[in-house]
Amino acid sequence: MICDVDLSRADATRVHTVEVARGFVAEGLDVDLICRGPDPHIPGVRYARAFGTDHQRIRRVASLNAQIVRVLIAQRLATARRLYARANWSIVLSLVLGRLLGYRVVLQADGVPAVHYFYRALLVIMGRLAHGIVAVTPQIKGILIDEFRVPSQKVVVLPNGADVDFFRPGSRSESLQRLGLDADLRYVVFCGHFAPWIDFDTMLEAFALVVRERPDARLVLVGDGAERGQIEHRVVELGIQEEVIITGYVHDRATVRDFITASVVALSAYRLKHRGRISVSPVKVAEYLAAGRAVVATDLPGARETLVETGAGRVVPMDARPMSDAIVELLEPERADRLGTNGRRIAEERFAWRVIVKRTLPLFGN
Repeated sequence: MICDVDLSRADATRVHTVEVARGFVAEGLDVDLICRGPDPHIPGVRYARAFGTDHQRIRRVASLNAQIVRVLIAQRLATARRLYARANWSIVLSLVLGRLLGYRVVLQADGVPAVHYFYRALLVIMGRLAHGIVAVTPQIKGILIDEFRVPSQKVVVLPNGADVDFFRPGSRSESLQRLGLDADLRYVVFCGHFAPWIDFDTMLEAFALVVRERPDARLVLVGDGAERGQIEHRVVELGIQEEVIITGYVHDRATVRDFITASVVALSAYRLKHRGRISVSPVKVAEYLAAGRAVVATDLPGARETLVETGAGRVVPMDARPMSDAIVELLEPERADRLGTNGRRIAEERFAWRVIVKRTLPLFGN
């Protein structure tokens, strides 16, 4: 497994990398994982660490590819034959080597470059090198086929997933107690990176409307990132600083699970200009569903099929008032938890990592 990912970050890329590696081990495969950051200590996985930050481009690429070349040659001599890689320009030469050594190559694509011709050309090359490609949304699959001329039979749509054994419905009262939160209040949660593509404006403006009708509501933002200063400024502007809790990064996954389980409603909102073209397949939504919590999400391709048609949540326009109305509607736990039950079923059927990994393996071929 080759992933130009920094495992020191508690984000969705780390979750995806670790869970797919675990899934391959569960399927009886020997796994070598090449990433940046500390060893994740996954049973059955040999870890080769590369160095360099996202901003240290030369060091990062050189270190990563040196490790990849070493492992590819050593393990090919040990009859390794499968190569799984997260699509990134930084590993193109290593993919060429992998093909020359006889590896069956599968790429995972969670996005496509929109403008930069150099990166687009590299993605075309990677598409030609791969025996199979995992696209996390149907929109990415369509772009790969239409714009990058990847044969349709190479591409399968498999969403980001959740560990359904770890994230599962639990006692709301017990989670509230472990977190030290007031059991008489109703909590709405967002978990994730505070990134520019997240539509915090709509979420915060919606919640300001919610507290006018439900003074017992509280919004918990679990995470951190570049947008935190802007978020804190907007919270003060809206006058809801007493009703909003910002936790910062939470590295303990059990604590993240408690924040989700303590909530009545979970939120997902993306900016159309950032994600409208490729759509989204958030790990956070899969984990909300696995934990049996009702979800309110802004309307992007895929959200309606995941939430509305399955009865697992509400999809709303990218506007504060409809989101506020949906949250208020679901702040009664009995009503929300009926949707959460549907969400749990969908998580087990569609979003369990073991299901996703089993559907990945045929892409390697015989």
